[in-house]
Parts: sequence; structure tokens; C-alpha cells
Amino acid sequence: MSIVQEFMQGQSPDTPPTGAKANQLEGLRAVLEKADHWEFDVFELEAEAGGLPLQVLSWHVFVKHGLIEEFNLDHVRLVNFLRVVENGHQDNPYHNATHVADVVQSMHLLIKEGGITQYVGRLEVLAALLAACVHDFEHRGLNNDFLIKSSDDWAIDSNDKSPNESHHLSASYRIIQANECNFLHRMPHAQQAALRKLVIDLVLATDMAEHMAIVSKLKTDLHKRIQSPEDNIQAGGEVPDALKTLILQAAIKIADIGHLYASHDVHIKWSERLEEEMWRQGDVEKQRSMKVSFLMDRDKPGVTKSQPGFVDFVVRPLFETWVACFPKCQTLMDRVEANYHYWKLKEQEQIAEGAPAETP
Repeated sequence: MSIVQEFMQGQSPDTPPTGAKANQLEGLRAVLEKADHWEFDVFELEAEAGGLPLQVLSWHVFVKHGLIEEFNLDHVRLVNFLRVVENGHQDNPYHNATHVADVVQSMHLLIKEGGITQYVGRLEVLAALLAACVHDFEHRGLNNDFLIKSSDDWAIDSNDKSPNESHHLSASYRIIQANECNFLHRMPHAQQAALRKLVIDLVLATDMAEHMAIVSKLKTDLHKRIQSPEDNIQAGGEVPDALKTLILQAAIKIADIGHLYASHDVHIKWSERLEEEMWRQGDVEKQRSMKVSFLMDRDKPGVTKSQPGFVDFVVRPLFETWVACFPKCQTLMDRVEANYHYWKLKEQEQIAEGAPAETP
């Protein structure tokens, strides 16, 4: 039995190991201890977890948050579910199981350290972590626009509405319905239904087409209420379900682009992986005589040449609004700015060399 299997079958990280695997388990423990910090390097976990970062980290945070006991989850079936979900991720440069593990870790810290638990309850915590686990299930490295333009089955099945995200949801819930993976079978039906609705709302929010609407609602529906002296939302007043959902939708969007506040080396590695994945889609578009999408032509500047613009127009509005609502997350904005500064210098060097960065 591998050290990962031992861990996944419920051996407590606090139990002293025996035998030759002690050093291996110690290495895994050391990496998982870092999961409580923003400096976490998911690539270290990938190496220590035997190439199974999603299973190990997801199990770790479910245990860390006390969700298995509180919701009477079937731990054997949860292990089965996580194994199937990890195996269902393709070997894409970016949208792979390691990225998903990274998102799970970010969501874990947003819950643990970000201040959102003053507004959301325990079922919402379970929904947030489960949504993070499945939000890219079976992703093929192709974006929604491509799926729609090519009349892909996923687009047909979803009526062109968020085809990737719709598939991630339906496919993962089919796994949960399988008897050996149904870790929710002891949960009351009404609670299961509420959980499912939350997971659906969160995963659909990861479609970038929803980005501006969610940022706008975060400003009008949450930030204004927090600022209002007449609103008792910060004093323990009742939080509407729609507002709880909005908070978690914004949280999963932040977690989904968490490499932007990762350490410099990790951020660069993810940016290069994203660029390669986008170029691969561009290669497919060329093969099909389709118009090559913006930033996806490997013969032209790619996504690593457009990071400042992405931060300015997409990332900063979300993060600034989020930090205004949750000041404990200021460190994330600071880390984004540090990486932004690197890309801005690269952009200036490129302009000085007479090759301005590509813009839409």
C-alpha cells in the first residue's frame, strides 16, 4: 500500500508512522502543514503525494474543517469519489488535477483566514470545498467559445450555456450517484438538495462570462451593506441565502485564479502552462480552419505577454472589491501587485525593444 493510500484511508497525520514509509509520510505532512499558508506550493504537494494532489489535499481539508463528522459523510465512499474525480482530470498543461488541488487549497484558506465564515454557515463551507473539487472535472483544455463554435456535444447538451461548467457539474454528480461513491447518502434529502444548489451556483460562477456581473453584485449587494451603519449584517444579523451564495461565488472565482497571488516562481509556472494550453487550442483551431482565438496563436505573443491588462481589467476590480469587504485578504492583493509589477516591467522592456504587447 502506498503512503498516499495510507493517508487517503484515514490515517491521522498526527499518528506516528512506523516502518520504512515514515520518511515519506513526514514529507507529506510537512507539505500539508504549508496548506494553511498563502505561500503554499502545490507542485511540492504533487511530488510528495505521488501524483495525487487532489485526493490528498481534498481529504486533508475535509478533515481539517470537521466536515466528515459533522455531516456524517461516508468516509470510504468519499475516498472513492475523490479517486474517481482525480482520475477524471485530463493531462492538460493547466486545467488538470494539480490546478484543482490549488483551487481547493485557496478555498480552504479563504474560509479559514479570509473572514467569510461570519456570513456563511457550515453547509456553505461543505459546498464551497466540494465545488472547488469538481469545478473543472473532465476539462479538455478547450474554452467555452470553442465548444460553442464547434457545436461540441457539451455545448449541445447545455444549450450553449456555460458548456464546460455545465459538464463539470453533471459529470461529477453522476459520480456521486454511483453507490460506491455516494458519500452523501446519510445526509437528509432536503440538505442534499440545498448542497447541490449551492455547488451548481458556485461552479457556474467560474465561467468568465459571469465575471463582471458577479463583481457588480459584490459591490452593490455586499459592500454597500457592509458600509451602511443601518445594516446589521456585520452584527450577527440574518444573512440572506442569495448573499451567502454571492460571497461563495466570488470566493471560488478568486480561488480559481489563485496563481496570481502565488509565489513568483509558482505564478510563472502556471502562467506558462496556461499559455501552452491556449496555444494547443489555437493549434486545433488552425487544423479545423477556424479563426484562431485571441492569444491562442503560438506564432504570436501569448497570455504571458498580456498579464498586465488582465490584472487591470479583470483581476483588480474583483480583488479590490473583495478586500474592501474582507480586509483580512489584503495580503492577496499585495501578492497580486507583486506579480503584476514583474509583468509590467516585462511589458515595458518589450515596448522598449519595439514589440508592444498584444491587445484585443
